[in-house]
Amino acid sequence: MLLSDGEIHLLVRQTHPFYYQDTQRCSPWMSDKALSLFLPVAVYWASCTFYHMLDVLRPAFSEKYRMHPSEQLTKRNRVSMRNVLFMVASQHLLQTILGIIVLEDTPYDGVRRTDVDPEAGVLRIANILRHYLELDRSGDIFLVRAAIALYWWGIPWLQFWFGCFVMDAWQYILHRSMHEVRWLYRVLHSHHHRLYVPYAFGALYNHPLEGVLLDTLGAAVAQELSRMTLRQSIPFFCIATYKTVSDHCGYAFPWYYHPFHLLFPNNAEYHDVHHQSQGLRYNYSQPFFVHFDTVLGTRIDPEEFHALLAQKAEKSDALDSNVSGAVEHTRARALTAQPKPHLVV
Repeated sequence: MLLSDGEIHLLVRQTHPFYYQDTQRCSPWMSDKALSLFLPVAVYWASCTFYHMLDVLRPAFSEKYRMHPSEQLTKRNRVSMRNVLFMVASQHLLQTILGIIVLEDTPYDGVRRTDVDPEAGVLRIANILRHYLELDRSGDIFLVRAAIALYWWGIPWLQFWFGCFVMDAWQYILHRSMHEVRWLYRVLHSHHHRLYVPYAFGALYNHPLEGVLLDTLGAAVAQELSRMTLRQSIPFFCIATYKTVSDHCGYAFPWYYHPFHLLFPNNAEYHDVHHQSQGLRYNYSQPFFVHFDTVLGTRIDPEEFHALLAQKAEKSDALDSNVSGAVEHTRARALTAQPKPHLVV
């Protein structure tokens, strides 16, 4: 069935998905630029507050998934929660200022947004499919519907997953470099590793420069290289923010409590290994996947890690026991070798 350009335009307009808006802003209360800066920060503090309430209230359903005893939060960590909250708030302020300077709002010509053109985009995809599949125009209706599905669903999903890949690559390279280069670790990254027992509010506890390089710039590079529009980047930024919080939450929830585990193998249990003094050289990947650790030889499974720690502890206990036994044996021999005192009458 042949379709004219006008019929194709009409078909595209009739198949707009639920998420598409052709208005100047997707929120009636603020611009897209303001929303992209505000919403990830709101997601961070809201999700951190939720996990903090679990720490405080200690409901039975979550306590059995806690990875560290609650008293270790203050005993092992080398920075107070007050300082953590101050540094995170400072990073969000700096992140917002940079976003105001760098980000551009969704362009609008008074009638429609101009950062996307669905009709032209679908036509372009249909022509590409027709060319590579060597089809004539007799199958236009099927070709156009395939192009519509790709435009509204296929390509945005590819952009999202590619954005995850870019952010993972960016953060792996910088994160590992901050461990490999001693000066970078001492000056920048050691701040984050004052938290041996991670908790949600500490997810973005960093040196300010590290926060800009690792998180703020990493998100911007992922958006740019994946060619996401500003509106596409809003859910991407929010998901990345929540992932970072959940990876530091301190709870090893199963997938039916935390469905993100079905999509992303990187989780709180995996990242907790990296926060232990024996695991500093492992599990650099964050926040989505673990393939860079796998390919580059820095991955260790949490169960394997804790099994190795248990073996080391057993050997240490056995050595201590042997040393103690030898000391006691030496003392006993020394006592028996001493001359008995003479009784003076």
